[in-house]
Amino acid sequence: MSNDAALMQKKRLTTMFAIDAVCFVLAGAAIIGHVAFKQGWLMPVFLVSIAVGLGAQIWFILGWMKAAKAEEEGKAS
Repeated sequence: MSNDAALMQKKRLTTMFAIDAVCFVLAGAAIIGHVAFKQGWLMPVFLVSIAVGLGAQIWFILGWMKAAKAEEEGKAS
């Protein structure tokens, strides 16, 4: 992987970790609030935070696959 692609993936990884950390804390607080304090409106917050965290991981993996494919095409030329 070239230096530019590696730097981009490192930024993507850091961004994914930050998003996942925020989503993890938010999902934990939302499920505790929903179950312990019977706040029904927190269930959608829990579900959305799980979906966003999963989306961040998919975004990272797709970027990694794109970079690997571009590198592979560069080697073939």
